[in-house]
Amino acid sequence: MSEEYNPLRKRQRAEDTPDFQRRVSAASLSAIINPDPPETLAPSLGTSPLFQPHQGSPPADIRPLSLSRMEQNVFGPRPAEDIVRIVADFMYTHLKNRTGSIEIEGKLGRLVDKRSGLRINLPVGCETVYTDDKNIRFESNMTVQQHAMFNKLLNQRVDETRRPEFRGSRIEYKHTKEIDHFYRVDGTRMRVTTDKESGQVLAVITKTKIADLNILSPRTKLDIRITINEENTVERPDMDANKPILVRHKDRLSYKQDLWSFDLTQVVSPEHELGPVNPYAIGPPKTSPAVTTHELELEVAQPGVWLAEREKVALNKPNSFHEITHTFLGNLRALAKRAI
Repeated sequence: MSEEYNPLRKRQRAEDTPDFQRRVSAASLSAIINPDPPETLAPSLGTSPLFQPHQGSPPADIRPLSLSRMEQNVFGPRPAEDIVRIVADFMYTHLKNRTGSIEIEGKLGRLVDKRSGLRINLPVGCETVYTDDKNIRFESNMTVQQHAMFNKLLNQRVDETRRPEFRGSRIEYKHTKEIDHFYRVDGTRMRVTTDKESGQVLAVITKTKIADLNILSPRTKLDIRITINEENTVERPDMDANKPILVRHKDRLSYKQDLWSFDLTQVVSPEHELGPVNPYAIGPPKTSPAVTTHELELEVAQPGVWLAEREKVALNKPNSFHEITHTFLGNLRALAKRAI
């Protein structure tokens, strides 16, 4: 049985006890205004052993209703949203025993039914975690118009955070152009990333999927997929002896704020051959046509921070795990709601 994340597992000092726990409870309304019923009448719910009214006296200083002082709810702290709790449980479970060599990101796109080719359509009116992965796929591609709109919005936020009166975290902007070459060596898929201008090798990695979580968002144009992958640095393959199975040209705009990197990317995959060439085949080899996609991802730029907060939860120490989860999901929801 997997260990579950508890967002309320924090030690509470006596002086931190909220007012609603220290005030004397008011007597139930029925005990104040309803006298004992005549014996000839059927017993009320208040006289049943299962429904006993509170026996205390009402406080003498009943104050008028103040909307600014309303309790979050009758039992105390406001319950966490279900979707935030599910994402927190997902992260807590799959970040266990992980190191800093992980990739955590949220993608915007569409959840598509493999059988119909159409976007998933459920009789629900709000965001829903979709748990049936058998017959769906996630398409991270968006329209050119959506891509341009997000580019404009994020550029505006860069300008806004640079104003002298702005007091929040500034957004740093970076534009990169890279080429990914994918190889399959001894059954292992490798990715070699180079700078498009200089040809310098930036990274050679293998990527292993750990888990993903799909969120259907019927009130917006785009859905959400949260993914956790493990990335390991490996030696560069012999690029002369091995032919790449796929090449991708990435033109990326990165907007970094706090723990997050908002990556807006145009990806061009040139035409390439499908599989190894059959020397006995008649005619030209089968090829895949060139494809251009537009993607928006929210990557955790400092995953070690999230891992450290997860460890604090496990040790029952004060932590910011829930706040990080809430902010991560909130950023994804805010982007989805702005999609045209």
